[in-house]
This record gives sequence, C-alpha cells and structure tokens, in this order.
Amino acid sequence: MLSDFKFAFRQLAKSPGFTAVAVLTLALGIGANTAIFSIVNTLLLKPLPYPDADRIVQISEVPNLAGAGNAPAAGGVFMDWQDHSTQLECLAAQHQAEKNLTGEGEPVRLTGAEVTADYLRVLRLNPALGRSFTAEDDAPGGNRHVVILTHELWQSVFQGDPAVVNRAIRLDGESYTVIGILPPHALPTSSIAFLTPATIRADAWKQIRDYNYVVFVTGRLKPGASVEQAAAELNAAKRALNSSYPAYKAKWKVDVRSLQDSLFGNSRPAVLTLVAATAVVLLIACANVANLLLARATSRQGEIAVRVAMGASAGRIVRQLITESMLLALIGGTAGVLLGAWAINPLVVFTGIQASTGLTVDVDTRVLAFSFAISCATGVLFGIFPALSAAKPNLTETLKEGTRGSTGGSRRRLQSLLIVSETALTVILLVSAGLLLRSFVKAMNADPGFTRDNVLIFTLNQPATKAPTNDHRVRFTREILDRLARIPGVAKVGMVSSTPMNGNAYYGDMVSREDRPETRNDLNAGFDSVKGDFFPAMGIPLLRGRFITDADDSETAPKVMLVNDVLARRLFGDEDPIGRLIHFKNATWEIVGVVGSIHRFALDFDPSPEVYYPQVYFPWYTNYVVRTHVPPLTLAADIRRAVHAVDPEQPVSGLQTLDLAVENSLRGRQIMLTLLGIFAGTALVLACIGIYGVMAYAVSQRTRELGIRLALGAGARGLVALVLREGLKLVLLGLAIGALGSFGASRLIASQLYQASLSDPFLVFAIVAGALIAVALLACWLPARRATRIDPITALRAE
Repeated sequence: MLSDFKFAFRQLAKSPGFTAVAVLTLALGIGANTAIFSIVNTLLLKPLPYPDADRIVQISEVPNLAGAGNAPAAGGVFMDWQDHSTQLECLAAQHQAEKNLTGEGEPVRLTGAEVTADYLRVLRLNPALGRSFTAEDDAPGGNRHVVILTHELWQSVFQGDPAVVNRAIRLDGESYTVIGILPPHALPTSSIAFLTPATIRADAWKQIRDYNYVVFVTGRLKPGASVEQAAAELNAAKRALNSSYPAYKAKWKVDVRSLQDSLFGNSRPAVLTLVAATAVVLLIACANVANLLLARATSRQGEIAVRVAMGASAGRIVRQLITESMLLALIGGTAGVLLGAWAINPLVVFTGIQASTGLTVDVDTRVLAFSFAISCATGVLFGIFPALSAAKPNLTETLKEGTRGSTGGSRRRLQSLLIVSETALTVILLVSAGLLLRSFVKAMNADPGFTRDNVLIFTLNQPATKAPTNDHRVRFTREILDRLARIPGVAKVGMVSSTPMNGNAYYGDMVSREDRPETRNDLNAGFDSVKGDFFPAMGIPLLRGRFITDADDSETAPKVMLVNDVLARRLFGDEDPIGRLIHFKNATWEIVGVVGSIHRFALDFDPSPEVYYPQVYFPWYTNYVVRTHVPPLTLAADIRRAVHAVDPEQPVSGLQTLDLAVENSLRGRQIMLTLLGIFAGTALVLACIGIYGVMAYAVSQRTRELGIRLALGAGARGLVALVLREGLKLVLLGLAIGALGSFGASRLIASQLYQASLSDPFLVFAIVAGALIAVALLACWLPARRATRIDPITALRAE
C-alpha cells in the first residue's frame, strides 16, 4: 500500500495543473461542508458547556406541543412544579429584568434576570469570585438586594476590579451588594448582565397562575430519570390542579425537552437546509473531478494497457487508481479544512452565533473526523467509476500506434451522466435559492402597517424608587413627551409599552365579547399600553372611532381601549365594534376606536389580534416613538438632553431608527438567503466549468472527425450547431431531472418561505432554466468556436 501511495504521489506531481485544479475544486466543496458542519456541531451536537448537560431540561406550559420550543410559564405554575416533581434533582425559574445602573459613570440600562436560588445549581455553575445565591436570599424575608455580575459586565463597567465583590452598587436607585462574579461566557444566553433573587414565594402577585410574572423554567433530571418521565409526572400534576388554573389553560400541556433543543431546536430546519446545500456543492465538485479523472485516464490508457499486458490484474489497476483518487481527496480535504477553518470566523460574525449564544464555533475533533470521513468518501465517490472504466482497456486497439487519444463509448456515456447529474443538482440548489430570494423580496415589500421612515425609537424605564405608583409613571411619561415634542425637527411623539420588531414575542392575554358569557369566544391577543401621539407617530391609521386621550389615562376614568382590525373582524365580523364591551384582564372595557393592524414581530409574521389601552393600566414598560422632519439620528443628542433634563440618572437605551429595527427583523432570513446564494453560485460556477471541460475535451477527441467534416465541405455554422446540440442535450436532460428534484426541495423548505404561492416554483424554475441554458450555451460555444478554426490538413494528421 505504501508503494501505491508513493507511485500515486509521483503521478500527481507529474501533472501539477490537473492536481491544482482538482485540489481547488475539492477544497471548495469540503471547505464549505467543514464550515457549516462546525455550526451544526456547535448548535445541535456538541453538549452545552455544563457538567452532565444532557440532564438539563427546559420546562414550559404550552397550548400544544407542536413547536413549543423555548416557551415561558407563570410564576405560580413554577411553584406547582417545584411542589409536585420527583424526577427532577432541582428546578429553577428565570424572569427577565431590566435595571438602571447608576453611580458608575454614565447611567446604563442593563438586561439581567431574577432567578430562584437553584438557578446556578441547575447549571452546576459556581462564581469565579464570591459566592452563589442561598435559599435564604430567595426566601420571604431574605436579603433580595444581592447581585451576581457576569464576567462581561465586570470587565466593561468595573474594569475587572476584584474589590467590587462585597461592594454596594446602585440598581434602579436601590443599593445591591455584589456577592459574586461569574466565569466568562457562563450563561446560556449572552444578553444577561446580572442575576438577582426572584423571591417568588415572597410576593403574592408573582404566584398567580396567569401571566402576571413570566418565567423560563430549567431543571436538572435526577440520575436515571428521563424527559418522558418528567413530562408525564408534571402533566399529571397539572391535571390534578386544573381547577386552580385559568379557564383558557384547561387543555394546555407541560412540555419538557433538553435545554439544548429548547435553545437551538428552532434553528434545525435552516441549518439542515445549509447542510444539504453544501452536500450538493460537494457532489458537483466530485462530478467535476471525476470528469477530470476520466479525461486523464485517456492520456494514460497506453500506460495502463502495457501494465495489463504485463500481467497486472483489473483489481490491481483499480486499487492503484483508487489510491491516487484517495490521495487527491486527502490533499483536497486538508486544503478544505484549512479553508473551512478560515471561513468560520467571518461566518460566525455574519450570522452572529457567538454574539447571541456565547458559544464557540471551532474545528474540534468531531469536525476533523467529519472532514476526514467526507474526504475519504469523496475519494471513493469520484474515483471508483473512472478507475473501473480505465481498468479494462482494449489491448489490441489501445496498443496500436495512433489510437492513444481515442475514447471509449462507455467513458463518454459516463462523462455525459456526470454532466447531467451536476446540472440537475445545480438546478435544485438554484431553485431553492431563488424561492428564498422571492420570499425575501415579498417580505421586504410587505406593508408593515406603519410608516417606517424618519422614526426614532428608544426605551426609558423609571425604577420603583422614583416612580412608586402608576400615576408617578404616567406623569413622568407626560413630561418626557412634552420635552421631546419641543425639540426642533420633531413632528410627533408617543409612548408604547412595546415597539414593533423588537425581537420579543409573548402569548398575550385572553379577550372575549362581554355579551357572550355562555360562549366566551376567547381570543389570545397581544396588548400594549399607549400614550401621546403614538399612532400618528407610527403612521398607523385610525379606521373608526377615536384615539385614547389624556382624559382616559386615569384609574378613575371609564376603562376604554382600541382594537386592531384583525381583532375587530374575529370578534364582531361585519358588526360595528365601536361602543361594544369586551372582557380583558378580569375587567370590562369599552371599544372606542379601531386602528390598522401591524406586523408586530417581523415583516414575515402576519398581523395578529391586538388591543391598546391607557398607560395607567400597564405603566412598567415605556418605549418612545419620535417622528421627525429631519434625518432621525441627527436628533439623538437632543433627545438625550431632553431626557436628562427630566432625570439626569435616566439612561436612554436601544436608541435606533425604526427602519433598522424592521431590517433586523429579517436578519435570519437574510443570513439564510446569503449563505444559500453563495453555495448556489459556487455550484453554478462548478457546473459551468464541468460543462465547458467536458465539451472542450470532447472536441479535442474529435479533432480527426471534425477535420474530415471540414474537408468534405461542412460549414463553420454546422460544426458549431453540432457541438451545441450535443452539449444542450445533456443540459436539457439535467434540467428535466432537476425540475423534479427542485419541486421536492421546495416542499422541504416550505416552512422558511413567506407567502409562498403554487406558481412560485414554476416561475423560479423558468428563470433558473433560462439562465442555466444561456450559461451552458456559452460553455459549449467556446469549444465549438475553436472547432471551426481547425485546419483540415492538420486535423487529418492528428493522432
């Protein structure tokens, strides 16, 4: 075997041009697979960086188990699970909390989490400095004013000073003692900057089984316990306690799944689509290299015939040729791993994987094993058929003088089959990319229901120490709106509890017609509190009735609200909803207006039912919308000055244009489209090179025949048409097979398409087919044109 590798190395060294082209082609295919598999490995295969990570689970309460994913639970429901679980070693809740950090320079708005005492125990995570939370910290009457900082916040704000441990810092105007510093990138999400005790059992309002206090629940299974056993136990407990739950949760389920699946399971379809795309690129690369080997085998058929004549068996010839293919594949695989490793960093930066998860994407032993395996498989795949074709030469014909350049019919058929195959694969990839592009264009052109130009959005939140009552918060908002409205260049200002396209999603709350108590017709609807000129600032039209006014923004005023037209149609059909009463949050509200529906979560999410009511009833989250007459960001400094004039310690967070927020909502779709487009473009280039290579080789092998045709009076156009016909036959056959495959592929990526219609695959295929035929014509025309310039005398002397 060693002698075979030495001989193979000498053979490849003799043909540096062939070797370089083959290695580059393989490196592209294997490198793309290595880079994408590195992401698959990190997100779906590699265990999370915690001890016994396979025992960490996410627990959710959901209307149905389909697509439950990373869903929340209510604080009271978490307490039920704590009291009735025997399959879990420990259980913890996490509630997102935002607090203003002051007294450390410029005020900063931080996103953190209120967690129960066992949160770090679930992860088996210990602070790098200081201590963890104790049961007393999280108990009624305990010291809830303690905080653990992440390593990243410790470095960025406190410059890594170890003396900050046991020191007091101010969060939302209150003193918190720093008791610990976490290790770098310790938590499952990088958005959390600090941890404080949740104290759920100390506050009655957190213990309600409705969504007053929303938590994400994680647990650690006991040794030997399974996800299925834990789910069965918690669902049995839920059924036993059903009478204590809100009526709309009567048929809800408890979902238990691994934390890894909860965090990254939703990304599986997109990631697997990219895996399929890179596999197609690799198959096309294999087809090209196989064609190169077939062409090279022609020049070596004399050598092989001599070896066979001297007694070499067909098996011995195949082994030698496969050895050469394997060596070529391993060299290409090594180059591919280097190329893939280089591509990982820009790929991670582009996709934002590390920024969103804190995970490290790299080439580890599993990725190396994968790359080695596909290199070996590739070597066999592109080498076996050329080897079998070359191993049985016609000795009589091959050893004759002047037939060294002849090509057998079986070899030509194999080359044709390879061209048809890579054309079909290219069509599938191009159609998939085209469908995603069309879907992306549809999403970008979707009417969001609001005017996105010349709008700034930002967030302010007053701590309870400065705004202890709802009226305090309403007055603060009114003063901010008044100051913002006086800034030159500002057209309209308003407040809303949650701006569109902010990356957050929630279940909402139940809304029903008050006049149908016997058939509640409950509807799960999103809700927002609003104040000021929110709707005019956003460009959301008033379709009927009136807006909410300052007179409505008082707890002594009648309860009124606006509904969007989606909710109005679902609850009242064609009836006029103005003046009608609806049931919401255990109270009766009068509808005073109907507004247009908006795309709340992303442009590719259809509008959902929504209610809007005065700020006084939901004052804890305040996001501001400023429509301007001038470029919005030019007013950023003026806005900060206006806010600090009201409260110098109030940070302005999330300041950005609404247009940018809309674009960010399609970031995932854009990433998918870009990557698939790159792979589709690579496939197209490889397919064109393959078609050109086969046609150029076929023309060179027919030099004598073409010379005779010219000598007998054949015209240049006739020769060109002859070559084009033969090339297009292969391409058209590949298009026909690719058409069947592409319609199957369109069904596989259907979940990633927005407003897909039955005509989309046909339209995209027509465009792809036209483009591929045009490219194939060019690839065939170049060698055909060369054929027309053959000197008949020279051609007749050929070979």
